[in-house]
Amino acid sequence: MFQKNTLSKTIIIFIVLLLTTVILVSTVGLKLLLNYSVFIANFFSKKTSTTLNKTSDVYGSISIDNIPTATNSAAIVVSGSVVNYDKIQFFINDEKVKEIDSLASDTFSEEIGDLTKGDNKVYIKALTKDGNQSKTTVSYPVLFKDEKPKLDISEPKDGDKTSKTEITIKGSTDKEVFVKINDLPITVDANGNFQTSVRLKDGDNVINIIASDEAGNFETKTLKVTYQKD
Repeated sequence: MFQKNTLSKTIIIFIVLLLTTVILVSTVGLKLLLNYSVFIANFFSKKTSTTLNKTSDVYGSISIDNIPTATNSAAIVVSGSVVNYDKIQFFINDEKVKEIDSLASDTFSEEIGDLTKGDNKVYIKALTKDGNQSKTTVSYPVLFKDEKPKLDISEPKDGDKTSKTEITIKGSTDKEVFVKINDLPITVDANGNFQTSVRLKDGDNVINIIASDEAGNFETKTLKVTYQKD
């Protein structure tokens, strides 16, 4: 008998909820219905809702969209976007180097300086006017290097003459450096050594060799080799 009464009450509650749902859909729309459904789900699961913390992601956002990984200058340009914050602070190696506020739009592009030679870490912090809410981006590594890469050519020698239609160019540079010979990229091994062949035309041939690194530093060598038929 008790089980029948319980079942009857459950059926009645279900019918009431169903009718209420139909009325809500026809009067206040789907959006309120979703909120109502969440309320009902929480009611039957007997879970207490947690208060939203204003420092969570829904309060606002800050992101860096463009930042160099390496540079040959102590100053770099950092761009990104910010939502719901009024002030942006820029940090290099945990030291604040710049601050801007009163943003006219949700995007920014700022030049910041004072990078130190070698590895640096850069991040941004966004704050509200009262300073009660803030958010910080992840740290981005930036390499500051302004020395030219090494570029040594072991053969041929500048001014060499040959009767061969092709010559071999051998040389060495620093590790993780890119080499182009007459604008064509050349493979460089893990130790910085490279070797390739260049076809010659009759008479004088100018060979341009460029070594460049990820920071934008480069070194050039120009050789002249003369091809003469036997």
